[in-house]
Amino acid sequence: MGFAVTRTSKSLVAPSSPTPAGETLRLSCLDRVPGLRHLVLSLHAFDGAKRVDGAVGEGEAAASPASAVREALGKALVDYYPFAGRFLEPEEEGGEVRVACTGEGAWFVEATAACSLEDVKHLDHPMVIPKEELLPEPSPDVPALDMPLMMQVTEFTCGGFVVGLISVHTIADGLGAGQFINAVGDYARGLPKPRVSPVWARDLIPDPPRMPAPPPKLELLDLRESTVDLTPDHIAKAKSDFFVSMGQRCSAFTSASSPTRATSCSPAPPRGSTETASTR
Repeated sequence: MGFAVTRTSKSLVAPSSPTPAGETLRLSCLDRVPGLRHLVLSLHAFDGAKRVDGAVGEGEAAASPASAVREALGKALVDYYPFAGRFLEPEEEGGEVRVACTGEGAWFVEATAACSLEDVKHLDHPMVIPKEELLPEPSPDVPALDMPLMMQVTEFTCGGFVVGLISVHTIADGLGAGQFINAVGDYARGLPKPRVSPVWARDLIPDPPRMPAPPPKLELLDLRESTVDLTPDHIAKAKSDFFVSMGQRCSAFTSASSPTRATSCSPAPPRGSTETASTR
């Protein structure tokens, strides 16, 4: 049985306040490897029953999840302004991919689902709703690989919602993307600024005179999907072990990528390939 997902709004979300304009950022030698410029897909499910009470004052109407995330995204793009730019390959630089900080914004889609998260087993596998329905359709005006970030918020009848994210691996690895998502969450919770501020320091990575060759094509690999359940006790123990070993604290996202569940699929062939993950 399938459930309908209706996309109700599509638009760009620009940074909520001015950001450095006209700046073009050079990528590290690792991020300039052609095969690493591909799309990364992720789904993040939030149970409506667990939303924080008292988030709005008396007499105020609670914002919808899509509106709250949209506003928080605009604020996060001020700190992470390269996500609001565009990738380009200037001829005078020999076609070297860079990030133009144009401030044009990230692609944002609002949608509704005609069911509750319980109806779709909180996105457990096999998924009742195809992941393509929960991920944003690309902007018709910008090629997908030229836009660093696209997001869709799908609201469910139970009050829960799913954030579908598409980012280009060139601008952030898994840890960096997680840090950005946490920043959006911090603003959505009403914090005045993210708990972790970003630093653009690609120049700290050595830049050899010759770029490494593109990785081999992977069409013949038989990729398999795996799902692992992680309880809060498992995550607490992992964080405790990390602190004992390293003397530093880590977040639940760092230790397990999710409070209760993480599902992932290995990437398909380079250049246009995808990686998927769902969290709950």
